[in-house]
Amino acid sequence: MSEGKRVPVMSPQTRMARVRRVSRTNWSEPPLGPAELERATRLYRVQRFHGAITLSGLVLLVFGLPLVQAYLPMVTSARVAGIPVSWLLPVLVPFPAMVLLAWRQLRRAERLERHR
Repeated sequence: MSEGKRVPVMSPQTRMARVRRVSRTNWSEPPLGPAELERATRLYRVQRFHGAITLSGLVLLVFGLPLVQAYLPMVTSARVAGIPVSWLLPVLVPFPAMVLLAWRQLRRAERLERHR
């Protein structure tokens, strides 16, 4: 190998992508009127409350499922189609339950936005 100067090889677009982009216009949130601001604040609080309920359901699911398996001996001994139920529970229960929790939360939020 030659002992020449090392030269980085890169695309010209890479140099342009590394340059920090600055917004050309100053953007700010549109101001809300007093009635709209009150409605948005109320809606935010109610949705946050319902989100906390959904999150607690998720925590209960994630931490409750291992507790059910630990404290109910029939779960560890039962079999379905030759497969232990203790193997099936972590595979078949959490993801559909999370989808249902997310769907319920989305429907609640949309309903609140329509009616408030």
